[in-house]
Amino acid sequence: MEKITLKLHEVYELNLELKGSINQQTGEIIRKGILDEKLSISVKYWLDKLSEKLKTEIDFIEKLKEESIRKLGVVDEQGNYSIPLRINEKFNDKDELLSYDVNPTFLEYQSEFEKLINQEVEIEYNAINLEDINIQSEVYPRILFKLTKQS
Repeated sequence: MEKITLKLHEVYELNLELKGSINQQTGEIIRKGILDEKLSISVKYWLDKLSEKLKTEIDFIEKLKEESIRKLGVVDEQGNYSIPLRINEKFNDKDELLSYDVNPTFLEYQSEFEKLINQEVEIEYNAINLEDINIQSEVYPRILFKLTKQS
């Protein structure tokens, strides 16, 4: 096993490279990931194991993000928490937005989150030979390339 140090925003990016993304409401594939490609079973195994480690980190980050939103945000009628970007909105009689102030609480949250995702974490992984991922793909695995080796 090898180790790499990534910023937390790179953890998100690497997970996207591996898993792609789907529309949560429709199930439509927005972007394919490397794991959607035809890979050898051993490469899929190690990349899937890596993806599980990344998911653990991401789940933890999302939990912290949710706690911060609950702490700083406001709750709506359905019990959902959010931090509005705009406050003190003024509309004309045609319901057109005339002016607003940027919510200082949103800026505080944004600053906190930016500090968090720029933190570094060490990830263990099994290096994969670049030749073992010899596929044609629309995915550009910028972070994944850092985890490969040439034999």
